Amino acid sequence: MFISTSTALRSKVGYEKNIELLKQAGFTAFDLNLDGGGEIKITPEFAGDDYREKAYALREFADKIGLPCNQSHAPFGSQYGDATPDTDLFKKTVRSMEIASILGAKGIVIHPMQFKYHPYYKDELKEINYRFYNDLLPYAEKFNIVILTENMWNVRPVSHVIIPSTCSWAEEFCEYIDMINSPYMKGCLDIGHTILTGENIPRIIETMGADRIAALHIHDVYPQSDAHTIPFLGCVNYDEMLESLKKIGYKGDITFESGNFEKSFPTEELQLSALRLTADIGKYFKSRLEE
Repeated sequence: MFISTSTALRSKVGYEKNIELLKQAGFTAFDLNLDGGGEIKITPEFAGDDYREKAYALREFADKIGLPCNQSHAPFGSQYGDATPDTDLFKKTVRSMEIASILGAKGIVIHPMQFKYHPYYKDELKEINYRFYNDLLPYAEKFNIVILTENMWNVRPVSHVIIPSTCSWAEEFCEYIDMINSPYMKGCLDIGHTILTGENIPRIIETMGADRIAALHIHDVYPQSDAHTIPFLGCVNYDEMLESLKKIGYKGDITFESGNFEKSFPTEELQLSALRLTADIGKYFKSRLEE
């Protein structure tokens, strides 16, 4: 069981330094984030035609320092429109799958489409997502990497209150994984998103089970704020999370997505201290799961 976190500091220090800091902090793997921010962008380091060469170079660096890539995250984009194979988002998603594969990632988080207001368009979004993930399956097989769909949230128009969206509820999350019916399609359960949408952590974990939950995004949140901070600073009950993961026999890794915490610090020394604290929390979670 790896203890990993997202390469959230890459925008400040670059990928190599970010990975080096994770190694120093005590992580045993890293989650390669490939989202470039904005609307539909892949991170600038891999936006050019030489993305393969850069991916192999980063893999060589990571191997040299002994920190493997356990999972990755594709560019977001799901809130901006459909992703048929001829669209920019689809092509960048496929590129991110190839890059993650070169780095050695077992799975890559690819957000489900949620560009339509879920309470009114639930069935239509399910059809769109079925086609989207089905179109990606040949690439998952080609690159030998598992597609990880994720439970999402959205906001109510005008009031901007956070509400459930695609895969927010356990039953729909299961349906999305099961409808593809492939070993290359699993779920990444985002713990913070679960709280924001009003789902119950034990219920979603125990309904989905270890066969569907292949990865985690662990972070804490505040009411009406997807804060992506470290555990024990917000609303999540981690005892419930750990007990339910133990109950289902969770087989994946401990992966944090709490990058807003370390990114808030101005110096490398403080960022490293923040990462060490996160890694220590990961070791505590691992010990609880293995006891």
